[in-house]
Amino acid sequence: MPLLRELTWPDLRDARPTLVVPVGSVEQHGPHLPLDTDVRIADAVAAGLLAAEPALVVAPAVAYGAAGEHEGFPGTVSIGHEALRSLLVEYGRSACRWAARLLFVNGHGGNVATLVEAVDLLRYEGRDVGWIPCAAPGADAHAGRTETSLL
Repeated sequence: MPLLRELTWPDLRDARPTLVVPVGSVEQHGPHLPLDTDVRIADAVAAGLLAAEPALVVAPAVAYGAAGEHEGFPGTVSIGHEALRSLLVEYGRSACRWAARLLFVNGHGGNVATLVEAVDLLRYEGRDVGWIPCAAPGADAHAGRTETSLL
């Protein structure tokens, strides 16, 4: 059961999978990396999880995040913390009707506080939800060698 976009609803009828949702951002990453760098990294980490555990289901990425700190750069699109929080909470409420667990894979540092709030609320409501960062030990700053190497 690899990718949600490739499944039909009968494929999931009795499955109760863990749903993995990449979360990123569309923002500047220096003059050399694409605007969707955070989305690509979150997608790659989710794909790695799927390779390690084929019973997971990986959803299409939530591509837009809270990236107001980058709005001075053309191409950046930020939906802000409130909209992202609402989106993640409603996503979780909906997906947890058929998925046993939900795991957000975050590729953008600006989303962290929002993810913490959204996951806390979903857990308070009784849902099995968590999140993990896309982080590398010893990584350098935004758009530096680490992200450049990953891309």
